[in-house]
Amino acid sequence: MISRIKAGKRRSKNNPVDLEMIKAIQDGSREALKLFNRLTEKQYQKVKKLMTALEPILPEETKTIWKFLEITHELA
Repeated sequence: MISRIKAGKRRSKNNPVDLEMIKAIQDGSREALKLFNRLTEKQYQKVKKLMTALEPILPEETKTIWKFLEITHELA
C-alpha cells in the first residue's frame, strides 16, 4: 500500500495544477492547449469549476481561450 501511495505522489508531480492552467490560458491558446491535453477528467472538472467562478471578472481574451478549451473537451 505504501508503494502505491509513493507512486501516486511521484505521478502527481507531473500533473498540471490549477494555477499553471490559468497562467497558460493567460499566456495564449497554444500554451493552454498543450497543458490542457495533459489534464485528466477530474482535473478538467476542477479547472472548469474554478474558471466558471472567475468568468465574470476575466478579460475577454481569456474567456475566449477558455471557451475554446471547453469546446475542445466536449468534442474529444
